Formats: sequence, C-alpha cells, structure tokens
Amino acid sequence: MPIELKHVFYTYDEGLPSSREALSDINLLFKDHCFTALIGETGSGKSTLIQHLNGLLLPTSGIVQVNDYVIDMTLEYKKKHGLPTDVINTHAMKKKHKKKQKDIKTLRKRVGLVFQFPEYQIFEETVIKDVSYGPKNFGATNEEAIASAKRALALVGIDHSYYERSPFELSGGEKRRVAIAGIIALNPDVLVLDEPTVGLDAGGQAMLMGLLTEISRNGTSIILATHDMDVVLKYADRAIVLDKGKVVSDSTPLDLFQNSEFLNKSSLEPPKVFRFALDLKKHGLDINLNNIKDCDSLADEIIRVKSGVK
Repeated sequence: MPIELKHVFYTYDEGLPSSREALSDINLLFKDHCFTALIGETGSGKSTLIQHLNGLLLPTSGIVQVNDYVIDMTLEYKKKHGLPTDVINTHAMKKKHKKKQKDIKTLRKRVGLVFQFPEYQIFEETVIKDVSYGPKNFGATNEEAIASAKRALALVGIDHSYYERSPFELSGGEKRRVAIAGIIALNPDVLVLDEPTVGLDAGGQAMLMGLLTEISRNGTSIILATHDMDVVLKYADRAIVLDKGKVVSDSTPLDLFQNSEFLNKSSLEPPKVFRFALDLKKHGLDINLNNIKDCDSLADEIIRVKSGVK
C-alpha cells in the first residue's frame, strides 16, 4: 500500500508566539513492500513525519495520500470546504467531515504506528487482553480478536504460557514485543516504528529486528525512524535523512554511507564496520560493498576475496 506526501508542511502551535515549523515542503513516496529508515538528529522532524502517515497529525498544508485515502489540507481545499485557512481546526474538521474521521480510524488500522517505548502503552491486566484490545476496538468479535492476538503473539515469540500473565511483570524486551503484537494483531499493510531499538540490549535488538525482517518478508512495508546506523545498514533498502524538517538526502544506505562529503556536513557517522570496509577497499582489497551488512558479512567478503572466488 503506497503512501505519498505532497508539499507537506506542519507547524506546532500555529498562530501562537510558541509556533515552530517541524516539517517544510516534504515530498516523499513510500512504495509497497519497502523497508525504509528515517534518519536525523533529535528535532529533525522524524517523529512528526511518521505521525502524518496514519492521520494522527494532519498537515498544516499539503496532501497525504495513503493508497486511495486522501488527507487534503491545501489552501484551495480549506477554502472550498469552509475550513480555517490560517490554523488547523481539528474540531471544525470533525464537524464538517464526520465520514473522513471515520475513515481515518480505518486508515489507522491499515497503517500501524508503534511509538518509542511502546511498552508504556500497555494497560490491560493480561497479555492476551492487551493484544486483543485493538482488534475489538475496530469491530472484531471477541473470538476473532483473541485469534488475531494469538497469531500476533506467536509471531513475536510470545507463547501461550504468557497469555494470562500480567504484562507489567514481563521483562523490558518482552513488554515491547507484546506492545508490537498489539499493532500486528490489526494486520496492518504498513508498520511504522519510532526508534524501535532504543533501550534494548544487543540480544533484544537482534530479536526485534529479526522479527521486523520476517514481517517485511510476509509483505508488510516497514518504515522506521532511527538513530542506529547499524540498523540502517543491515536492514533498510532506503535511507531518508531529515534536517530541520526538510529532506536533505534520499538514497540507498550504500550510497549514503559512501557519501563522505554529505556525512561530514550532516554530522552523521557511518557504521564502524562499513568504515572499516571502506578502508580495506582503499588499501586494495577488492571487496563488494553491496555485501557488507555487519561484521559477519564483512568477514565472509574478506574470505571470498582472499580465496579468489568471483
């Protein structure tokens, strides 16, 4: 399910002395079956951008199109439908477009958003109740919701012995998997995550990213905001860099991490393993940088070159 943003602007507290432009003229197309990383320093606009992908935030100006659903906040649209042209008025939007608001709820089922530290969103008394809450909220019967919850929990590696346990008794990594299962239970076409690996140890990170890879292979698009360049290198097929609310780079991770001039200007650090691979190549080792994803793949590539395998 493609998502397209056309000339999207977003300003917090528009019209007030505290107003701040968070997004400026964003034009992006996320195609089906993508695994995209959004990169940028704190305050670059990553979290604001991803909240536009399922209608959680409406653009101050511009268009967000998710498959055949369109959120149009261009000046012409506002004037035509009698909406304020200077400040987004959510109350007016709801009053005039009740059907649109209903459709936004459906949109949020198709585009699942996992916030940073999603374990803080857990609230039910048992694991199975927490994960089945979302499907019930979208109209599933109790039996359908529980079946969806069980499938999602199995996918994230939580077995039946956890179903009746309190989610608050679980480890940090287990809580996060339960919270993500609550979104997966909705069977979204696109899964959007904000800094999913923050706070996890190496084992937890590997387990979570392995899970997202499996979800991606099953046809769900993955869009994640991250500071972790190792994650970008190993898993993403596209890397979008934001700075002060603007897209300043849109390329593959391979192209991004070879662009030393841009990296120096943006203060981005490529993964250490990739820097080491670049140094080896500069010193005459004819390795294929396309094959470098992590330490293991670098070792395999060195062995391949040294053994003379083409």
